[in-house]
Order: sequence, then structure tokens, then C-alpha cells
Amino acid sequence: MAIKKSGIPNFHNDQEEREYWAQHSVEEFTDELEELDVNIRPARSEQIAVRLYKEDLEALQQLAKQKGVGHTTLARSVLEHWIARARGKAPMRLARSETTESRRKQPNKTVQPTRSAPARRSRG
Repeated sequence: MAIKKSGIPNFHNDQEEREYWAQHSVEEFTDELEELDVNIRPARSEQIAVRLYKEDLEALQQLAKQKGVGHTTLARSVLEHWIARARGKAPMRLARSETTESRRKQPNKTVQPTRSAPARRSRG
């Protein structure tokens, strides 16, 4: 059986994709589309403050830059991934940039902690 090639082209950049979809409709490709079961969650509304050592923050910023995302986005993604695993749920993907261009350039990397922090005693 021959594999049917998709009529939707591969785009080299976001601009090329925008121009294509300005001239075409997704309805032209209904025979190629598949139904997805998507769980849409409400926007995040809660905040926490986390104190880090300077070198840990710098390492987080460096890792985030390599992945093409902001350091807070990466930190949230790592924390959400850890919580999902602790709850026994399927692990979620770690943060990746929202832009198509950076998705094409960045390989999927596993985030590793830089070092463990020394234990602190509470102050009373």
C-alpha cells in the first residue's frame, strides 16, 4: 500500500506559513485531518516565590536560553513535570518555545539539576 503524501507543505519559517494560510483554508485538507482529544485547562492563576542561589539562577537562565524559552517558563515546566510524575500521571513535555522557528532548531533535551543545595536549618 502506498503512503499518501500530505498536501500541506513543510514551511521554512513562520512568515511562509502565514502567507500560505492567508491564501488557503484548512477545509481544503479535511481528508487529512484527524480528531484530537484536547484537554483545555483554565489559565494559571496562582503564584509562588522561589529563592535560588545566584549560580543556580544563572544556570537556569542559560538552560532556558538554550531551549529558546524564558527562565520562569522553564522553571514552571520542570516543576509541573515533577508534580505530574509524583502524582503518577503521564509526564508532560518540558517547556519549548512557542515559535515554530525555534521548535525546528532546538533538539529535545532533558533538564538536569546543576547541583544540590546544602541543607539549611530553620530559624526557630
